Amino acid sequence: MFFSDMTVSDVFKFTKKKMTEYQIDFLERMNAIEIDAHWFRRVFHTFAASFLFYYLLPDEEWINLGKIIIPIMIVLCMVIVEYRRIRGDLNHQRFFGLRNYEKKRPASYLYFGVAVLLLFLLFPQQIAIPCLLCASFTDPIIGESRYYFGKKKAYAIGFVISVFFFLVTWYRAEWWVLLFVPLIGAIGAVIGEVMKLELVDDDFMIQMLPAVLLLLMWQGLLLIGIDVLPPPMLHAL
Repeated sequence: MFFSDMTVSDVFKFTKKKMTEYQIDFLERMNAIEIDAHWFRRVFHTFAASFLFYYLLPDEEWINLGKIIIPIMIVLCMVIVEYRRIRGDLNHQRFFGLRNYEKKRPASYLYFGVAVLLLFLLFPQQIAIPCLLCASFTDPIIGESRYYFGKKKAYAIGFVISVFFFLVTWYRAEWWVLLFVPLIGAIGAVIGEVMKLELVDDDFMIQMLPAVLLLLMWQGLLLIGIDVLPPPMLHAL
């Protein structure tokens, strides 16, 4: 027999070797899963830009009603799913891409969905569009840049990209508006990404903070008779 010809020392070495091989294989598999989850989260962010199709839906009464009811229903379903997951009714392992700290708190996709819902229902598209684009692209770009360039350069890159999104959306505004609106929006987006709050995810803050800042600016200037909001960029088909 194979084991009968081996000494205790040989058996120990053989077992140790097999355990080492198993550990290496296990770690490689875990790293592969983590890498897949990492890129899954990145793709999810960029895919969210397709939500802008919302503004292209025809401007008809029943469709306008659906544009309110359907997003609310989707987010409510997400809330129910997250509530059951946190309670333990749904296995955490079934939710691919979740981080460890999300086991006992709502996942980032729920924060993302709530922010998008608020943007669509409460903010004009001139404010909502660049904020959603920041969440879709600035967030993952900052995340990737941190690995290669460090935090300071990553946030600088994110700031420049965010400025671009606000410039593109507000390009038909008055020239003096373009001097400060992109700065306000980009600063809000980067601060929203930098802030790490226990109860509020950065996927929410990177959208809502610049949106609220620009809304306050817009409404404040309206009080003195100045409307800085440019014409809408997207129109219903």
